[in-house]
Amino acid sequence: MTGDVLEAQTVYCGTDCEAGVILKVEAQSFKIIDAILESYSPPVKVSRIDGLLGEEAYFNCGPVLKKAAGSLGAFPLSLLAETVRGIIQAETFIWEKRGYSSTSAYNDFWEKFYLGSCRYYSNLDKITQKWDEYVSYSRSTNLFNRFKQQSVDFINGKGYEVNVKLSDSFHEMNLDLELDLQYKIVKTTGSILRAPDPICFETTQLIKNLAGQFIAKLSKKQIAKLMGLGSGCVHLIDMAYDGVVSMQIVEAGVE
Repeated sequence: MTGDVLEAQTVYCGTDCEAGVILKVEAQSFKIIDAILESYSPPVKVSRIDGLLGEEAYFNCGPVLKKAAGSLGAFPLSLLAETVRGIIQAETFIWEKRGYSSTSAYNDFWEKFYLGSCRYYSNLDKITQKWDEYVSYSRSTNLFNRFKQQSVDFINGKGYEVNVKLSDSFHEMNLDLELDLQYKIVKTTGSILRAPDPICFETTQLIKNLAGQFIAKLSKKQIAKLMGLGSGCVHLIDMAYDGVVSMQIVEAGVE
């Protein structure tokens, strides 16, 4: 962040392409003042998404993103959505600019807004520390980082192994799925290394519910249901879906 302008960037680098999105927003309002889509692999191209200017990069902005950038395709939309998620996470460290009187006031907002959305916010009476206690430090320029990695390996005569990793300023976890040659999930493993509270670690037991599913046919809603909805971990659910998308890319290449 520089002054009152917050800049967020998401970069995708895969076997299929390399591309990125940059959003610049006003720190107080989260109103978008610049939106750029870049393709780093041929054909190299830089485009501005003028339809997003003046819009708020916050919760429930999906319809706005789709209206302004839907014609660009599903992939740019996913980059934009990921970038907005980063902006929302960065809010933790600029709560004053966002109009909250204290960290506890910001925490109260999140507890009401996110109530029932994940294991942590479904068990506020059981957690050992509140969000503002977990993030009891300040950041000024770089506010939030998230790194995600997905890989698919072919195991000759056996099937595939899908590995998904996530590491960000607040979490660190991984997910491994073994598939047979028909893309059915036959084994699941995963672990959480860092999370806001011990109760978050309990969600790894829900990973086993993916076993027996044909991965390329799973929707995000189906995954969320299998992995506990509000009793699960939103990040593990996202990671499982990232694994689905990665496998769909591989499947398309195989065909």
